[in-house]
Amino acid sequence: MKLTKQTDYALRILIYSALQPRLRLISIQEVTEVYDLSRNHVMKIVQRLGQEGYLSTIRGKGGGFRMGRSAEDINLGVLVRMMESTLVLVDCDEPACRISDVCRLKRVLADAMAAFMAVLDGYTLADLIGNRHELSELLAVG
Repeated sequence: MKLTKQTDYALRILIYSALQPRLRLISIQEVTEVYDLSRNHVMKIVQRLGQEGYLSTIRGKGGGFRMGRSAEDINLGVLVRMMESTLVLVDCDEPACRISDVCRLKRVLADAMAAFMAVLDGYTLADLIGNRHELSELLAVG
């Protein structure tokens, strides 16, 4: 399983945001510089995270974003399901597979995906920032 860049960037943005003082606004530019990411990608992801309530966004001059929920309330499995368009490892319909009706690989891969998601369901964003001091130093926070 390889997560999309959208999910990867969403996790990075949330990690960075969770390390900031609670009321501090973060700019798109700041995140693009810290992680060396595309401004357009960051803008789209921040907008999506804002729509879903993960971030609180303020538009206009002097605007920015900050955490919309506590890190303890952001479940990684829920976040990944929201960000990923599909969690199917193999599409057995495209191209049409001759053995699809009797293939046992589908079940094995479905079980593997369920196990992967079960692991993510056991973690929150707070677990990812448990080493807050080290992360803050690397990301020049504070």
